[in-house]
Amino acid sequence: MFGLFAKKVMNEEAAKSFWKWFAEKEEWIISCISNHDSTFIWAIDEKLKPVFPYFKGELEFQLGYNNSVGEFFFFHFGNKDLARDGEALGRMMPPEIANKWKLILEK
Repeated sequence: MFGLFAKKVMNEEAAKSFWKWFAEKEEWIISCISNHDSTFIWAIDEKLKPVFPYFKGELEFQLGYNNSVGEFFFFHFGNKDLARDGEALGRMMPPEIANKWKLILEK
């Protein structure tokens, strides 16, 4: 009964792990984007899903990288919990990534 009212919160440890992984794989991700190789999408999805354990739908995101600037679009579909936690994920981005990438929240 109490499960119906469980608080919807992001998994902060999974978020930290995601950014650590992203930093380690950044060159590969950029290479995939440049070569139109979508294999990185599934890898990101696998690492990103645990950040939002309460969201049972498919996460949607899109990445682009041009002129040494990366854009990571994260779609929250107007879901207030995903929007809130997407913002928190953006704030957790390590400085070495934030110097080159922007996390952009979209409906």
